[in-house]
Formats: sequence, structure tokens, C-alpha cells
Amino acid sequence: MRTRALAPWWVSLCLLAFVQSPGKTVADTKHDLTEDPTGFLSGALNMWSENMTLGQLQNQAYGYLFPQGPFFAAFDLLPDALAPDWVAQALWWSLTLCLAFTGAYRIAETARVGSHTSRVIAALLYALSPRIITTLGAISSETWPVALAPWIALPLLRVAGDRSSLPRRAATRAVLLSGLAVLCTGAVNAISTAAACIPAGLILLFFGFTGPRRARAWSMLGGWLAACAVVSMWWIVPLLLLGRYSAPFTDYIESSGVTTRWMSLGEALRGTTSWTPFVSFERIGGNALVAEPILIYATLSVTALGLLGLAMRGLPLRRMWLTMALIGIVIMAAWTEPFGLLWQPAREALDSALAAVRNLHKFDTVLRLPLIIGIAHATAQLPWPWERKSAEADVGVGTSASEKWLHPEKHPAAIAAMGVLLVLVGATAPAWSARLAPAGPFEKVPGYWHEAADWINAHGSGTRTLLLPSSPFADQNWGNTRDEPIQPLADVPWAVRDAIPLVPPEAIRGLDGLRDSLTRGREVPALDATLRNNGIGYVLVRRDLRLGYRADSLQDIGDTLRASKGMEKVAQFADDKGRTAIEIWGAGPALVRDKAMSPRLIDTTQIPLVAGGPEVLPRLDEVDRDAPVRILAGADAGTVTDTPARRGRNYGEVVRAESGILAADEETNVRNLVPDYPVAGIPLVQTATGRSEIAVSSSSSEPYNVGGAASQHSVNAMLDGDKSTWWEPLSGKSQAEWVELTLPDRTDGAVITLTGAKVPAQVRVQTDDASVSTQLIPGQPTRIPLPGSATKKVKVTATIAPIGFGIAELKLVVPGAGAGAGADADAGAGADADAGTDSADLDLTPVRLPVVPDSSPLAQRWVFGQEVREGTFVRLFTVPANRRVRVDADTCRNGIGDPWATLERADGSGNRDLACGETLDLPAGAWRIDAKSDWVSLTDESYFAPTSEQQQATQVSPALDQPIEASSNDRVLWLPSSVNRGREFLVGGAPMSPVTVNGWQQGWIVPAGVHGMPELTYPPQKLWKGGIIAGGALAVAYALVAGILIFAFRRHHPTGPIPPDALGTDLPRAVVAVTATVTVALVSSWPGLLVGFGVVAVAQAAERAMRGRVGVSKRERALRYGLISSLAAAMGAGAVLLATNPWPKEDYAGEGWPLQLLMTAALAATACYSVAFGRRDSDN
Repeated sequence: MRTRALAPWWVSLCLLAFVQSPGKTVADTKHDLTEDPTGFLSGALNMWSENMTLGQLQNQAYGYLFPQGPFFAAFDLLPDALAPDWVAQALWWSLTLCLAFTGAYRIAETARVGSHTSRVIAALLYALSPRIITTLGAISSETWPVALAPWIALPLLRVAGDRSSLPRRAATRAVLLSGLAVLCTGAVNAISTAAACIPAGLILLFFGFTGPRRARAWSMLGGWLAACAVVSMWWIVPLLLLGRYSAPFTDYIESSGVTTRWMSLGEALRGTTSWTPFVSFERIGGNALVAEPILIYATLSVTALGLLGLAMRGLPLRRMWLTMALIGIVIMAAWTEPFGLLWQPAREALDSALAAVRNLHKFDTVLRLPLIIGIAHATAQLPWPWERKSAEADVGVGTSASEKWLHPEKHPAAIAAMGVLLVLVGATAPAWSARLAPAGPFEKVPGYWHEAADWINAHGSGTRTLLLPSSPFADQNWGNTRDEPIQPLADVPWAVRDAIPLVPPEAIRGLDGLRDSLTRGREVPALDATLRNNGIGYVLVRRDLRLGYRADSLQDIGDTLRASKGMEKVAQFADDKGRTAIEIWGAGPALVRDKAMSPRLIDTTQIPLVAGGPEVLPRLDEVDRDAPVRILAGADAGTVTDTPARRGRNYGEVVRAESGILAADEETNVRNLVPDYPVAGIPLVQTATGRSEIAVSSSSSEPYNVGGAASQHSVNAMLDGDKSTWWEPLSGKSQAEWVELTLPDRTDGAVITLTGAKVPAQVRVQTDDASVSTQLIPGQPTRIPLPGSATKKVKVTATIAPIGFGIAELKLVVPGAGAGAGADADAGAGADADAGTDSADLDLTPVRLPVVPDSSPLAQRWVFGQEVREGTFVRLFTVPANRRVRVDADTCRNGIGDPWATLERADGSGNRDLACGETLDLPAGAWRIDAKSDWVSLTDESYFAPTSEQQQATQVSPALDQPIEASSNDRVLWLPSSVNRGREFLVGGAPMSPVTVNGWQQGWIVPAGVHGMPELTYPPQKLWKGGIIAGGALAVAYALVAGILIFAFRRHHPTGPIPPDALGTDLPRAVVAVTATVTVALVSSWPGLLVGFGVVAVAQAAERAMRGRVGVSKRERALRYGLISSLAAAMGAGAVLLATNPWPKEDYAGEGWPLQLLMTAALAATACYSVAFGRRDSDN
């Protein structure tokens, strides 16, 4: 088919691209591509970037070096009036759509599949497939490899699929062409690029095992793999270096539990496998595909067409295409809970060794391409009025396509053709209804951002600027950039706590500690010193962030900055209406804050050891009224804190992301393999349990609670002895929520006392053999004797709670059965958690006490608090030797004058209220403290507070151009920048040993007597830069040589479709049978195998019943109609299920077995017909 026949469709696709948010820019892939592509690409050769958050490896910029980056850079050179940003985006989308469409068309044409119209339909369904609709506007870097996948396979298919005798130059030319297509896929995402190559690799493998030209296929495969390596070396080298030196951020982003949750067979077949539209409304078109019934019907109809075509006789190489589709299904859908046969070990692998490929939706092309081939074949025999008349009509016999359309009631094929067009229109509706662009388009970045960036660039070169409020992504009231607006504008270091900080986990905890201090809403002593100790000299407060529960409180930040001494507003910038949009605050005097990132040198004898996580250091700065440098160490620490604690974390959120403190064996309810950011070498604070066991239906302190984790409403709050704190279930739940106690032994005569919270509710108290109902009133204890005989379990269930349910306090005792019979808490949690219990009663109330590890025999100070809100915090801690301590708390310093705390021994004796400034004896042993203040400290009289960082440390020249003099003591030189194994510090040419300072900052030990010129280097940088440059030169050389040879060998390369008599040999039926069986087993486990074998058995029984009774042609026609009927029934029933129960309904059909088994039946029918029937097919 001539190219000009496709031109109208190219124009249509370009128009589609330009009607998506016309006149406005959207958040597509990287904000830098539209704001400053040249500056963005210029950083690609630098492995380490000090400008990004806290210092980190440069990530992904090298992947944009070709082709996406230069495309946008070229348009950036043009005047804005001629080529505004939105036009550049629309042209990129146009190019992507046209390449996807044309590539799919050419693949079908080359394989001799379909007619012109059917190929156009198939190509449109590929170019506007759910995968492309979901990603094009929001992350086109993932769409681009999908568009190029057909072009990678096309030349290989043309030559390897031709069994005629072709010159070797034809094979060479095909490999070179495919290699150029691989080069053009770029390297923004290596897995997407690899996924785009799989169809091509499978085609060569298939022809390598079948047909007379196997040797040619194998030689082509070897040459093609070599070509892929050569054209990819420019990004393979930096990718490998990133894998070795980067922080393990894949542990803290989306988990396999998220990426495979919506990968059921139904969603995989219709192409809605990307998890993002299921959890976010940002991708408008993608979200419509997963939720709107009409689109569900349309996309599953497209799948049914594809499967029908793959099974039908007459499809060239149909078993090859079907096998490829089955492989694609296995790659994506074999990991889904609970369907996959090996889903559990497979998911564990995706969260560990296979973490790089856990986003399995990127492999959709492996399934989509053969389905598109099937569609082209299935619709080829339908009557299309605009095509030439059928052969019968040409000779005056039969009815023309136009006549059939005029009288569809007489011609079912015409109705089918009309139905196909309706399906085409429906499946592509998000595109022609202008829903490809993501939410939050914007005309331009407001001028005040440019003004603020200019100010920061002029003043902040020696310091770091922290952006507040913290938020997962940059979503402003003027538009959504996803990346921070300042990212392409700032030339100096800056930082933000967002959803994906690419720094070590300890550095993220340090940011969280800073964020907590900055959102206190009151004065924070030494806040300026705390910021400078973290390298931060300026705080940028933006007032245009789209707030809500996902961001810090702007009011609290403002109150904290205004109230804290040392913080000074140094600049502000207004929007076009004169309203303040950005404020910049300085941390301390200008001469100090402007050097906040300078290296510092200190004697090791002056560095205190702290048992805690980096998040606690701002709290200690507040206690010390200064910010000395510290080293975190579990053993031999002089200061002991209650961090880090065992919690579950929602990594996708920044605020309200952490659960309450959990027990060692308690489920974190986190989908990631790693439940929270770890801290190396520091033991966790964990909740010890005892007496009765307690379980709840849910808790609003869980990480994925709607509106954020309410850590103050964990189970612990129900057992802390404080009526002002309470447990409550997940947000939006109340009716039928429950609390269940499991007693140590069967117990009779017990009494449970419940104190309601929030609102009145009626509950049912149920034992093993009886129940009783009662009303709970907030704040009012209700005493309920347990009904029935002796019981092992007690369950409290909300029966009437229409507007909420919570329990402030729960107690369970057996009156008069005490006399020392109470059970002790496990793990040193103490004997009696509530001194108010009558000693004559047997207390069976569950014990839940957070226990601070007894890690340091040298502890002289204990500082406990609540960076994560608990309301009342309770801690059990160990004093290694007799101490005399002084009491202090934040409430002692802010005018309240009361620490709001009590102290007692672990067994409940000696309970006393603490007073500000009092000194008391603290004998060795286990102690319990309860407090409502932000922090409480108990400091031994012999404890020497560290001197301030400014007094104890020597600032080193930022340029490191002055020699370091020798000292009689070991010293530490450190930078307020994150640790990384690739960084190296030399003194006099000798490398120094690295050490971590302040929990996350890079330091090195300078031994006594060492002196000389200092030098800070990053040795892997040479390999990084050399790999990109050499690899780029290799790719350019390949392109030049390939271009010359491709031109020289043009006469030897076959053009057009493969001749019908030269079409390669198809795969044996046995290969399809085995692949289909394995696919069904892996994807749908034993139930799927039963369904699959059932479908095969029914089909074979029907075929045997017709033998001898009807002719071969009639039998095959009946079997074909049976295939169509079974596909229609299975896919139709599945579509009804999914369309009536789409995501996000609670009974979402995608997580149920009925839909899975219906889709399995459709697959089994397709494979069965392809393998067992249609034996009149030729080998082709």
C-alpha cells in the first residue's frame, strides 16, 4: 500500500494530538523538557548532583540525550511565539501516534494479514490502545518505545519470515535497520526499551526453531543482539553505575503488591494494566478506561476480536502470533494475587532481585501486537463499502459491500462491520474526547517562580534552599507540573521532601524530622542552627501549592518561622494580583547561612553518640538549644531516644504517612517488602504485648487510611489509660467494626469496661456462648459483666454506629481474683499497665507498651517524644545504673510550666507526676513514662551537653584550596550532604575512611598527624562520563555505517509483503498447546486448568460427535461458529461483570475468580481451535 493512502490518518492523529489541552502545557514526563531542556541535558554527563535534594546521583537525564531531549531542545531554540511549549508537546505526541499507527500497519501488511481497511482499523486500535491512551499525555517516554516496537520487528519479520533464498546482505540490512530503531527508542526507561525489543527477539527465536531458513534466523538473532548492545552502550554504562551506587529507592516506591494488584487476566487482555489510573485521577483518559462501563465493553470487545482473529484459519503464522500473545500474558498476569500459581514467590522476587521489572505493564506490547494482528485478520473479510468490490461482484455475481450496508438485515457480515466501527469509536473515545492530557494543564509557570529562582541563584550558591510545604508532587493551583517548578530554574542546591527522594533512607528520615520541627506551629528553639547543620540556609515557602491532607499546613509553617528566633524573612514575591505567593526565610545571619554547605572539621572526642534515628536530631537540637554534630550509634550512646520505631509507612505520602508503633510480630499492612525507611545499626522501638491478646477489624492509624494515617488512633491509644485518646477504625467505617480479645485461659465472671469516643454508638459484647448489647457514651466508662459461662474470647462489635465509632479505653478484670495472679507483659513490658486497677482484681486488660531498646550501658540522658503524633505517648525504658536526673520538656519552655508527664516503675509502683526542672533519683531498672507533651527529657547530673557546632567545628574552605594542618587527635571532616559509596576524600593524596555524621551526612575520618591538601572526588564519574561519550560515539558510528550499508544493500532487501509462497513455516501445534497449558496454569492456577481442560473436552466432544454425520467443511464451519459463540459468551459475560463492578467499587470484579475464569475460558477456546481444529490449514 502506498504511503499516501495513510496520509489522511496521519493528519487525523496529529489533529487528535493538538486538541488535547490546546494552548496549555501539561506535566508530561519531565517538567524540564518544556522549561529548560538544554540545561537539563547539560547535566547528563555529571553522575553526582549537589543541586538536587541533599545531594544525590543524577537520575535519568542521560536517558533523554536521544531522541526526546534533543527534540524539545530544538523547539526551545525557537521563539515562544513561533513554537510555544504546548506546540512542542503536541508535535511530540503527533510523531509518537503516527509512528505507532504506521508501524502496526506495516507489520500486518508485511505478514500478509488483512485488507487495507482492516489494517487501518487494527493500526488505529494499536496507536490508541489503552496503554498509549494512559501514558501519552502524562509520561510519553513510556509511550515512545511502544510506538517503535513494530519498527524494531518489521525488518526482521520481512527477512526472517521469508523462506525463499535471499542474499546475506538482505539479512544484514534487516538487522541494521532494526538496530537503528532500537537506538531511536532512547533510554528514559530501560525496561520499556527492553520490552519493545521482545516481539522482535521472539520472531527471530520462532523462525530459528522452524522452517528451512533456521540458520539465517539464528545468525540474524546473534547479529541483532550485538547491534542492540552497540546502540545501547551509551545508556547501559550509566545504568549499571546507578545500580551500583544509587540508594535503594526501588524499595520505597511502588511495590509489586501495587503494580500487580490490577493485573488480572481481564485487565491484562484489554490493556488496562498500568496501576496509576487506579490510584489517581490525574491521568484522565486512563482513569476513564478503568472506570467507565462503556469503555470496558469496548476494550474487551477489541480483545475478543483479536483472539478471534488469532484462532481463525487463514491467518499467516497464526500459531506464532498466538504463542507471542500467550507469552505476553504470562509476563504480565502470572504474578497476580490470588490467581497466579506461583504469585507469592513471584511477588517476593519482584520486590527484591527483579525490582527493576516490577512495573510489568511496560510489557503490554508483547500481547498487544499479536492481538492487533488478530484484529486485522478477523475484520478483513467483512464488507467495507470504500474498498474494491468482492471478486464475485466484479464478475457480476454476488452482492457488493455497499449493497450489504444498505440492507444489513439481510447480511449479518454488514452488521458485524458496523459493530467493529462502533467498537473502534468506543475504544478510542478518550482520545477523540480530548482526554489524553493529564489533569492540571497550565499556560506557563508564573513569573514569581522565575523571580524567586533568580534570587536564590544570586544568594544561595553556598547553601541549600528547602521548599515548603512538603507534598508528594508539585500540584499548584495554577497547574500541575509534577516536578517542582524550581527544578529547571535553580542553578544552586535545593531540597524538597516529596514522594520519591532519591537519597538514602536515613536522609529521608532526617528530612522528616526537619519537616516536623518546621510544622510545630510555635517557637522551635535553635531552628536556625538545626537548618544550617543540615546545610540549609534558606527556606522557600510557596503559597500556590494545592493543599489538602497530602501537604503540610501552611499556617503551621508560617507560625513556626515567625515565632522562632534566628529565622528572618529575606524576600517575598507576589502574583499578578499583588498577593504574596512565595516567601524566602533565612536561617541565621547572612554570613553564616550563606556558608551552610561548607565542609567542617571536628575532633572525634567532641562528637556525642546518640541512640536514635536521624529524625530525632531536630528534637535534640531543641533540647540542647543548639545543633551540635552527632553520630548515631546503638551501643555506648550517651543519649537514648525512642527512635526509630517499628511502624508501617505509606511511601506514596509525605504527611500522615506512618502508623502507630507496632509489635514485632504485628502486621504492618504495608505492600512493600520493606515496611519503613531503615536505619542501619540502630535497634527499633517496638510495642511489647502481654496478658490478653487484642485484635481489631481495622485502624485509622494504618498507612493507607483515607486522608492519611491517624497514628494517634492506633490500638495503643485504647490501652494507654488516657480517655482523651482513642482507637477508631479506618476512615469511612464504623458499622460492624470490632475489637476482639483472646484471654490466656477460659475465664468466668469477668467484667469489661468500655469508654466510648467521638460519638454515641451501640455495641454488642459477645463471648463464646452469649452476648449482650449496650450503649457507649463518649468519655463515660460503661461497666459490662460478661454474659454466659467461662469464655476464651470477648468480641465488641459496633451494631448501631451510623456516624462513627471509637473506643477511648478498654479494661477487662475478674473482680476478686487478684492476689498476685496478674500476668506479666511479655518482653519486659512490666506487670501492671494501670496502677488504678484494684489489687484484689485479676487484670486481663491487654498490655501494649512501646519499649525502648536497652542498647547502651553508658546512657546518661533519655529524650522521648512524638514526631509522629500519638496524643499521649507511653514508653518503657531501661536505666542501666542509678542516675539522678533533671526533668525538662517542651511545655516547660513555652510558658505552660508542666511537662504533662508521669513516671513509674515498670511494675506500676512509685507513680508520680513530673515537674519542670525537678531533680529525682532514677534507680537502675525498667521504667515507664506517660506524657502528652511533644518531648520530655531526663538528664543525668553528670551529663555534659555538647558544645555548639559553630564553637567546636572548624569550617573548611568550600573550594578545598587550603591545606589541612596536622592534629594530635583524630578528626572528622564532613559535609551536610548525603552519604554515597562513590564519594572519596583525600588528604595529601591519601584516601580517608568514610563515616556517617548526623545519621545521613557524608564524613571522613582524618587520623591524627595527617595533613596536606584536601581533595573531594567522585571516582565513578570518569567511567560515567566516558561511558556516555564513548557509547554515544559508538552509536553515532553505528548509525553512519548502518546508513551507508543500508543504502548500499537497498537492491538486495525485499520490499512489500512477504510473497505468499515464501511465507515462513509456522510453529508446530505442540508448541502452542504446551505454551497455552503453561500460561493457563501460571495465570489462573488449578481452577484455570480445570476450566481450560473443560473447554477443550467440550470442544473435542462436539467435534467427535459431528464426525461421519456432516462434511468436513460444514464441521469446520460449525466449529468456527462454536469458537465465535464461546468467545462472545465468555468475553461478553466478563464484560458485564467488569462493567457492572468496575474499580473502585468495593466488589471490584477484577479481584474475583468469576472474571478470571471467564477470561481463561476465552483463552482456552482460542488455543484449542488453533491447535486441535482447522487442520486443513497449510503449514503457513
